[in-house]
Amino acid sequence: MIYKEEAGIMSQDQLNSLIIAELPVALFVVDGDYKIIEFNPAAEKITGMKRQEVLGCSCSEVLSSNLCEHYCPLRESLATGEPCLGKEAIIQTRNGKKIPIILSSRSIIEDSGELFCCIEIFRDATDTKELAAHKRNVLSLFTHDLKAPVMITGGFVNRLLKGKAGPLNEKQTSYLQIIQKELKRQEEYIQSFLDSSRIESGRIELELQPCELGSLLKDIVTGFKVQAALKRIDIELDMPQGLAQTLLDKLHFGRVISNLLDNAIKYSQSDTLVQVRVCQTEKQFIFEVRDQGPGISLQNQIHIFEHYFRPARHCCEQAKGSGLGLAAVKAIVEAHSGSVWLRSLPGEGCAFFVSLPK
Repeated sequence: MIYKEEAGIMSQDQLNSLIIAELPVALFVVDGDYKIIEFNPAAEKITGMKRQEVLGCSCSEVLSSNLCEHYCPLRESLATGEPCLGKEAIIQTRNGKKIPIILSSRSIIEDSGELFCCIEIFRDATDTKELAAHKRNVLSLFTHDLKAPVMITGGFVNRLLKGKAGPLNEKQTSYLQIIQKELKRQEEYIQSFLDSSRIESGRIELELQPCELGSLLKDIVTGFKVQAALKRIDIELDMPQGLAQTLLDKLHFGRVISNLLDNAIKYSQSDTLVQVRVCQTEKQFIFEVRDQGPGISLQNQIHIFEHYFRPARHCCEQAKGSGLGLAAVKAIVEAHSGSVWLRSLPGEGCAFFVSLPK
């Protein structure tokens, strides 16, 4: 196809090259071996690397993304046949600076079924992250001010239930127990937000100590047996013998697994199975929590680790929660220099993965 302009004649290839060069977002294209075959000026500006020097190099070598070791958006798109949208990552520029990006990718398949190429676009998310940090700081101050009156009220309710102000009748006890339960949930929401906010802003120091992962996982799974039994859900723990020790904050990482397991039970239907697995490689541990629930749409997966986001999961829309749990999970995992991601399709359950360096 030929395009006529005042300046002359432009071929399809010339038009494509012009569009790629003028795109306001960074773009690169890789072939079937994931070698770069196109790299536009916006990508050069963000990475500090020139097109000619990266052509023929692997995308993982050029970008040095934190995702590359365990999860590839390009391969994910190829495996699912769907675009991989809105993933967060950190890349390293030519001068060694690490910057946050938001990326989307898509595989292009020929009529023969063979992979033609993969396209990835990304943008610098530094400004977005800084704005989010400012908003988080403001909300953190507000939330901190809420914590004290909630705890004080809870303390007085507890004293009343113990009869410190005189005997209570059955109805009074029932009302106070409801108030106590709701105050406890509000306190958990507030603490969840404060912990997540502090970790993301670097204001909390993890107490890293040697941890027996096997014992930690067994204790957590045992603690959820009763909750799962109420819905006739079985929890299966699968881990290798002789799981190595690692340095981590036992309290905070316990919250990570507990939150994922709690969600798996909460969003699963009765008479199903929840699986908790862990494996280890030379460099990392990979944890998996998988349910047989309704799954999460690709559209919702983009936002799943954002504060306050609560996706509706068909039959489970009424499940209670603050929407802060997975945001806290992501913050805690990244504070341990790890990563968290998920794989899910509507109607086919959901699997959350966490990787931690050894």
